[in-house]
Amino acid sequence: MTAQTDTLAPTDEVAPDETRMRVVLVDAKPDRRSVMRQVFEHSGVDAAVVAEADTGADAVAMVEEHRAQVAVVELPSPLADGLAMVADLRARLPELAIVVISFAGDAAIKDAVLAGGADAYLVKPVSAREVLAALPVSASPENHLNA
Repeated sequence: MTAQTDTLAPTDEVAPDETRMRVVLVDAKPDRRSVMRQVFEHSGVDAAVVAEADTGADAVAMVEEHRAQVAVVELPSPLADGLAMVADLRARLPELAIVVISFAGDAAIKDAVLAGGADAYLVKPVSAREVLAALPVSASPENHLNA
């Protein structure tokens, strides 16, 4: 299967000096990335989705290229791949906020993901409010709702 990475057109891209939180979405399924993009576009949160990726390698490249501050990551299977992606993101980008979303509700998996470098772990199904609440304080909707 060919990896798919979506980058916004230059006119939609966040300018480097803009104060909005830059977000990269990582999920193997384009439809789930689309739903998550809508969460950010319609929430009033002061954040912009600057890129999407469907693999861990693409995620690292997109986060670095766009200087993203947040990665919202759907935990892929097998679990080892997801743990490796989180660890790689954390090792390369220590300041990056990593929010992991997964169907795995097992406490041991959650603990392993958090120990591997994720800042938050959410179990599906998740609401838009839960995702936004997991963002760093500087991007939370309570602090940056549009007037």
